Amino acid sequence: MNKLFEKKLWLGFTEDKVFGEVMSNKGFCKHVLQGILPELSIDEIYFPHKQEEINDPEYYSQKDVRLDILVEDYNHNLYNIEVQTTNTDDIARRMRYYAAKADQRYTLKKGSTYRNLKNVYIIFLCTFTRTEKRPIRNKYLTINSNGIPNGDETKTLLNLVKLMKNLPVSGDTYFDIAQNRIKETNSDENWRDMIMDYETRLLEREQDYGDSFSKEQLKEFLREN
Repeated sequence: MNKLFEKKLWLGFTEDKVFGEVMSNKGFCKHVLQGILPELSIDEIYFPHKQEEINDPEYYSQKDVRLDILVEDYNHNLYNIEVQTTNTDDIARRMRYYAAKADQRYTLKKGSTYRNLKNVYIIFLCTFTRTEKRPIRNKYLTINSNGIPNGDETKTLLNLVKLMKNLPVSGDTYFDIAQNRIKETNSDENWRDMIMDYETRLLEREQDYGDSFSKEQLKEFLREN
């Protein structure tokens, strides 16, 4: 029997589809953003978009991107939140490209000047262990669940790291909502079947093409097909 089905797999926060479901909750998404970016005052956000595709039909040769979560606040600043479970060693370059595509599509209209350019925040939630020891939050806004707390993290950020590790979080209403949604997803047989089918196809692609493509590249292929 496929090892994937030997025991009932817990589908945690960092599983692609669970992540999209939980982060598309407007209240929780804003709570997480404020915890990651305490220096900002985020008054309110619009409803988050999950699996938002950015492409340019005029330039078919350009690489399209599909963002895990894209959300805009009432001041029209953009926030892209990605979950990354494998180290592809290209995160900084991906962030640069994602920001460029977001700028191209959303932040500057014809006739506007560069002073009208809105802020874009690209945030990666990373669960893999890095070879060098780094703090939980670094200048690229990668949230490393295996990082070392340095004492200036917000309680929300530390709770987010717990959620990424499938550890229980208490004392925060927003995280109660998130954990309940994750439990509901794991209890919903239709959802489980859909996610397990996705995970099985991903595992098959890894077995067939794992030497040629990274796990993130294979995920992107499955999303597009």
